[in-house]
Amino acid sequence: MTLANRITILRIVLIPIFVVLYLQKSKFPVLENWTLAVFSFAILTDWLDGIAARTKKQKTQLGSFLDPLADKLLLTATFILLVYSGKIDLWVFVTIFSRDLLIVLGWVIIYILTSSSEIAPRMLGKISTGLQMVSSIMLLFPLPEQFASWTVRAMVSFTVISAIDYIWVGSKRLDLIPK
Repeated sequence: MTLANRITILRIVLIPIFVVLYLQKSKFPVLENWTLAVFSFAILTDWLDGIAARTKKQKTQLGSFLDPLADKLLLTATFILLVYSGKIDLWVFVTIFSRDLLIVLGWVIIYILTSSSEIAPRMLGKISTGLQMVSSIMLLFPLPEQFASWTVRAMVSFTVISAIDYIWVGSKRLDLIPK
């Protein structure tokens, strides 16, 4: 197993640790710093596995599946916690989750119809995920609300635009619209 894939798996393992720390921090205030540290480290591993994959030429099919899965698992858990704690509205989570669900369902449909399992990330998708990570950090850390509010609006906008982009590309791949 490559170093990049091991780092990605570490990110997945950190998710339940982060969730438990987040849920327990109100009972044990000392856990607040640990919660932020684990989340920050999990976000950092996304950057580290990418560097490892590129510099060591360790890009694998498993890694191209696990890396976005790890991102989505971490961000989904985070946004559920943020809804639970009242830091974001439910519709924000539903928007983000719906985009991810559309991408997965689209991939399944394309795979069934074309037998192609190629996963090609899009630039708008990367921007959307990046803004989701930044928004998560801003909402988890005690930062001024105006910054978090602006970032959440940008994140939701790019999430919707990214969903439209993926639908467009998937439709072209299935010849539903002219290329």
